[in-house]
Amino acid sequence: MKKEIRFYNALFPLWLLMAFPVFWAVVIPANFLIDSLVLVLFLFVFRVEQKRKFYIGHILPVFFFGFAADILASGGMLLATFLGVGRRGDEWYLTVPGLLAAAGLIFVFDYFISFRRVEQAKRRRLALAMAILTAPYTFLVPTNWISG
Repeated sequence: MKKEIRFYNALFPLWLLMAFPVFWAVVIPANFLIDSLVLVLFLFVFRVEQKRKFYIGHILPVFFFGFAADILASGGMLLATFLGVGRRGDEWYLTVPGLLAAAGLIFVFDYFISFRRVEQAKRRRLALAMAILTAPYTFLVPTNWISG
C-alpha cells in the first residue's frame, strides 16, 4: 500500500519542521538571507550611518524574532486546522490571518525589541519595512501546487 504524503501550507509549515528536522537546514538560512537582504537594503534607503555596525548589532534579533513570529503564526494556523476550522490548512481564511498575524508580530518585535535603541522615525520605518517585506507570503501558496 502506497502511503500518500501531502505538503500542507507552503515553504514554512510548522508540521514539516517537526516531521523532517533536516528541513530546518533550508528554512533557517533562507530566513536569515531574506532578513539580511531587506535590512541591508533599508539601511541604504533610510540612510543609516555606520551600516556595518548597525547590521551586526541588529541582524540576530531581527532574524530570531522574525522566525518566532513565523512559528507563532504557523502554529496558530496548525491549531485551527486541528480544531477543524479548515480541511487542509491552506484555506484563505486561515492563511491570510496567519500572514497578517506574522507581519504584525514582526513589526511589534522589531519596533519594541530589535530596534528599540534606534530613533523613533527610523525605528518605525525599519520595523514596518521588515514586517511587510519579510512576512511569510509562502503561507499563501496553495497545497495543491506542491502536493498535486
